[in-house]
Amino acid sequence: MSEKPMYRLQAANRKKKRGRFWAILIAILVLVLAMVGAGLYFLVPDDVKSSIQATKDQPVSLNVDATSAVVIDLTSGQVLGEKDANKQAPIASESKMLVAYGVLKAIENNQLKWTDQVTVPASADLSAQNADAISHLNMKTGDKLSVRDLYWAMFTNSANDAALTLTAALTKPGQTAQQTLESLASDLNLKGTVWYNGAGLTNGDSYNNNEVTSASDSAANHASAMQVAEIAKKIMTMDPTLKTVTANPTITYTKNKTVKVTETSDFGQGFANIVKGLDNENGLKILGLKTGSTPEAGACFTGYVVDQQGHEFLTVVNNAADYTDTKQRFQTTIDMVNQVLAKKKAHTYTAGKQLTNHKTVGVDGESKSVDVQVATSKTYWTSPKKSLKIQSLKDLKSRPDEKSTDVVTYAKPELKATFLPGLSDTDKEIPLQVLTATDKK
Repeated sequence: MSEKPMYRLQAANRKKKRGRFWAILIAILVLVLAMVGAGLYFLVPDDVKSSIQATKDQPVSLNVDATSAVVIDLTSGQVLGEKDANKQAPIASESKMLVAYGVLKAIENNQLKWTDQVTVPASADLSAQNADAISHLNMKTGDKLSVRDLYWAMFTNSANDAALTLTAALTKPGQTAQQTLESLASDLNLKGTVWYNGAGLTNGDSYNNNEVTSASDSAANHASAMQVAEIAKKIMTMDPTLKTVTANPTITYTKNKTVKVTETSDFGQGFANIVKGLDNENGLKILGLKTGSTPEAGACFTGYVVDQQGHEFLTVVNNAADYTDTKQRFQTTIDMVNQVLAKKKAHTYTAGKQLTNHKTVGVDGESKSVDVQVATSKTYWTSPKKSLKIQSLKDLKSRPDEKSTDVVTYAKPELKATFLPGLSDTDKEIPLQVLTATDKK
């Protein structure tokens, strides 16, 4: 054999050996990196691991003819569907919910009582106006009504005079009504919103010197659908009786502690007939909450909707039709929730029940754990094929009283989703309390 072929054979063998060497080296490096990665994973905090492993969910893109819209799960605050939900727009009488928040906050701080008698100021007297065009109660300057009656009338009858009277009651000396509203909005961190009066009337139609002179006649309260939902969730959490707004066909209020007045509620029989005529194949119930109507805002509605399984939804739709509309805003509300139900599955954790695989929680320094149950029902939503896990519970710092009904800890779903702004971490989690003695038996 000549030297030349032998040289080529040796060169080829050297190449094969180098190839095997690099293949082995790469395999070793991959194995080492995998082992290091696995080791580092165990050093990662549980909350970071949970974020990595979390089930992901996105809101449904709502197909509705409206300026803006949003669907929220009322219990967890998860955003389930939206259309331009962060777009600022006129909100008309949905504004009254900000006044309601001011009342609830004042009551919480012992600055007002439900039974307090509030005098109707001249600025709130709308008795000379056509009630069909400018909603108002049968009251005038100097009349006195309870905080509760005025508050409730803002929802059942969208009473503008009630909203103006309560705004005046909330306004401190030296402050304007507009400043009061702006302060309440700031308290809820509602950035970018604009407020002129508590009734939600267009500035030029606010009557009785309620106009903001520095603004145009067409100026109107503005907020996004998401911000309206924030207000609604806040007040429904503070006052769960708002879930019963549609329960009675009439409203009764007392003037000057002696004169009882009964009027038909806007959520009375007429509303019930409208709802019966809606295309509502899933049998959804609209149980409130607040309408809004001006030429600038169109037909607006903040809804409290419950499905046949008891899931609670908070909805907001702005400019769903002309402001004179009596039906389309409610049909759009039904359609919005149905679009969510068609694309999502509920994971509900019911009050009084124990979480699977999380029935106990440990206590620092103790071997005996504490039996726990869900304190308040919470529902989360994912696409139909996805499951939802709960993160491991952290040990309690001390053992709670077995008879206590207080929340002792929170269970965190491994869910990466969109939630209402302004909610705390615990607002989004499942509250747990000590398992009741009757359930232990």
